Amino acid sequence: MEHSEDWVPHGLPEFKIFGDNFCAQVTANKTAWGLNVTDATDLILEQTTFNDDYAISSVKSSRTLLDVQATTEARAPYEARIRKMGIPMKTNPLMTDLNRTACGVVNDSDSHTLSPVASVSPPVQYERSGDLGGGLVFGEPVGGEPEGQDGISVTFGFYAIGTTAPTEANCTQTVLFRKKHGNVVFSDAHFGMAFVAFARYFNTRLILGTVATKFEGVVS
Repeated sequence: MEHSEDWVPHGLPEFKIFGDNFCAQVTANKTAWGLNVTDATDLILEQTTFNDDYAISSVKSSRTLLDVQATTEARAPYEARIRKMGIPMKTNPLMTDLNRTACGVVNDSDSHTLSPVASVSPPVQYERSGDLGGGLVFGEPVGGEPEGQDGISVTFGFYAIGTTAPTEANCTQTVLFRKKHGNVVFSDAHFGMAFVAFARYFNTRLILGTVATKFEGVVS
């Protein structure tokens, strides 16, 4: 199955430029285009959080892994807000194609094939690499990687060793990966605790797969 090119850029520098323009267009034209005012306000709040984190993590000479991770975590809700507001723009009768182009929204609603939701999950190998973090390597599931996926979401939950592990719904740290390997950094508060983690594919619409890979470890 073929999928038309995603209208939201993948690279962080390109995404930053795209997001700033999108937000500027929404701010200037939300009334004329009949956009939801609350959604527009929430969008700008997420933009501010992302831009503040990106301003720090984009300076390679001084950034830390925590800075990079903060930017990654800030992008997810910001991008979700952009998509929530941008997808209806494709068929908004109060907008012209020129308006949509100015926002960076591709008017291809009739031909766009929605990316599927994954029904498999990636194999995960976690290896400790320091007191407060480790590296993750993602393998290929039996039958190959599912189509239309944008990356892998890993959610971590922490608990005292010897007690009951939290459920996925009660996990407190989520990291998004768009490569087959990456690093995670944990908080000092979790040192000496066990963790349980759940890895799921997510598609270009930021919808998580229906199956998760569960793995465990210790922050030590």
